[in-house]
Amino acid sequence: MKKSKMFYKISAFVVCLALTGCAPMAKTIDSNTEFHTMGLDYNNLKDLMQGMVDSLLQDPYVQKIKTGTPKVVAISDIINDTTQKIDVESLSRELTRAMRKSGKFKLTLAVARSGGSKDQMISDARELRNDKEFDQYTTAEEGTLSAPSLSLSGKIGQRIYRNGNVKKVDYYILLTLTDIKSGEVIWDEQKEISKLGNGNLW
Repeated sequence: MKKSKMFYKISAFVVCLALTGCAPMAKTIDSNTEFHTMGLDYNNLKDLMQGMVDSLLQDPYVQKIKTGTPKVVAISDIINDTTQKIDVESLSRELTRAMRKSGKFKLTLAVARSGGSKDQMISDARELRNDKEFDQYTTAEEGTLSAPSLSLSGKIGQRIYRNGNVKKVDYYILLTLTDIKSGEVIWDEQKEISKLGNGNLW
């Protein structure tokens, strides 16, 4: 009886080791680790946005902006017209972050469309003007918000082509910076990347 129990314990332990050894394992990797898919991955988006940053900061219009008088930018609609779920706000902020670091632009979160997110606290805090529980000298005064003079909008799209068992996917990102007062486009750029692979892959 004791031998039988011992046999079952050993068998269970061996099975456990076997299952553990075959089980898939997760590990932390560097975000720049090469990993190819048919979709847009982090590295693809980072490279595309770096190209956008370089194009914008080298544009003649931007070169003329003085750092002492930065332009206020609002993020407008950035449409994701692909089959992937893409964080368009994170993507747009990649560009606006570089714009702010140049000293020639400021980003407002008082107004925003689908490509960004409005900071609701900006308007909520202004409702405290009529609340007697708050020191009115510490509330935000009327007329202190900076209106945007520029609007950043864009689109992320894809085109899919098939040839037998081979599939080619072209992705593109189009971004536009528009003067809100005049409606004129002051900068726009389109960057593309293509993927080629088995027709069953995505």
